[in-house]
Amino acid sequence: MSDIFKDTPFGKIALKKLSPVAGNFRLFKSKWLGDRPEEWEVMEVTGAQFREAKSGINKGKLSIMVSGTTRTAYVTVREMEELEAKA
Repeated sequence: MSDIFKDTPFGKIALKKLSPVAGNFRLFKSKWLGDRPEEWEVMEVTGAQFREAKSGINKGKLSIMVSGTTRTAYVTVREMEELEAKA
């Protein structure tokens, strides 16, 4: 399982808020909180630890979520803007 969110502004902030995390921890879901784009000030970012599949087409890939390791962080637009301003 690739870690597609880790290099995004919200991913960087979420991982910092959730640290320390294991090497097999991956962010896998993000969503804006609010019904309309005008209300989108906070993003919910969720991740968990994954283990390698032992058989099947994903054998050897991080594709099995480890039970009880799910964690969530909340990232604001302001935090993302501040991060981008530093870059």
